[in-house]
Amino acid sequence: MRSTVVILSCVLVVGLLLVGVSEYRKFTQRDKISVRPDEEQSEIPLPSKKGPHPKATILNGTEYDFGLMEQGQESSHVFRIRNEGQAPLKLLANHKGDNTCECTVGKLDKTVVEPGDTAEVKVQWGVKKSVVNFAHSATIRTNDPDQMKIPFIIKGLIGQRAVIKPSTNWTVGHLTENKPVKVELTLHSETVANFQLLKVESSSGLVTTKARPLNPDELAQLGSRKRSDAEKKKPLKAKSATPQAKTGYAITATLSANMPAGPFTETLTFYTDMSENHSINFHLSGSRAGRIEFMQTRGAEWNSKRLLLKLGTFSAAKGKTVRVPLILKDIPTEAKITVKETSPQFLKVSLEQDENFPAKKNRRYWLTLNVPAKTPPLTLTARSLGKVTLETGEKENGAISFFVGFVSF
Repeated sequence: MRSTVVILSCVLVVGLLLVGVSEYRKFTQRDKISVRPDEEQSEIPLPSKKGPHPKATILNGTEYDFGLMEQGQESSHVFRIRNEGQAPLKLLANHKGDNTCECTVGKLDKTVVEPGDTAEVKVQWGVKKSVVNFAHSATIRTNDPDQMKIPFIIKGLIGQRAVIKPSTNWTVGHLTENKPVKVELTLHSETVANFQLLKVESSSGLVTTKARPLNPDELAQLGSRKRSDAEKKKPLKAKSATPQAKTGYAITATLSANMPAGPFTETLTFYTDMSENHSINFHLSGSRAGRIEFMQTRGAEWNSKRLLLKLGTFSAAKGKTVRVPLILKDIPTEAKITVKETSPQFLKVSLEQDENFPAKKNRRYWLTLNVPAKTPPLTLTARSLGKVTLETGEKENGAISFFVGFVSF
């Protein structure tokens, strides 16, 4: 009997607990359900369940074409929304994820629009990237149940003020002969209808230029820039047209036969009247064969395009010495070859002529280059190379130089 009472007591307690949990769940659920969407403390405007409702009417369309813009230019357009409903229209701009990149919605002139009143939405656009055209959207959220999201679309073309073709960076490769080299290029504008090429400056003075205006057929043949794959994949379609060349010049740049041996980079600066102090640079690079050529030898590697003798890596405590066969080209019979200068100064260089070398205009030497033992560790690479200059005694081009690279540790 006693055990029966205990069992019944346990069952009663468990039952009361279950009832209590059930009532608690009902209580908490009842609290959640009782909160209507229009009473939620949220920044997103939500329609009222009961009404009346506002009605958002766009007065001047949801799309605007800026036309031709220039990279770096900023502009804006104002869209207008009228509330033709029976309740206040609530607006929210710049909600996270609502706008596509680079397109921003300026401040709304009001966030609550009374029935019959109008609000302005300012969409700003800044051309930051070098693209052909653009199409972006900015979305406004509302409490109109029929238009909770209103996307405003802006689009247009992006033209460049100054375009150099084939490129602003051009290479002529490795030049093996001491002859002038001509490079053909064009300079045109996609945004300026007419401009003057005022002057052209060469960084070394060894490049001369001639320019003439492009005729309409040549401008048309320049074509237009193509849309990138990233632009083509964008969900919004931009205009199919692309900026065209409005005016420009055909330019011939001539590299002097006296360009220094070794690698070179020339900068041509074109000055125009497209804006105050406007200029654009054209970089021309390459290398010219020198009058010096090292033969293959153990412990040293010769790069003729860079006029660079590489000694590799070695111990600074032990130093390094190499003896390399050297050909000097177009040397006059009476010329006496001497070592004029070395950098760093501790480099020791000596020359021994091969009197039996048969060539008439060329000479062969044995060049011994010594990095003394116990010199401080040093890294001579592309950013900071050593240099050796030989002297021929000629009035013109009397100095012959080559570079030295190594790493000592």
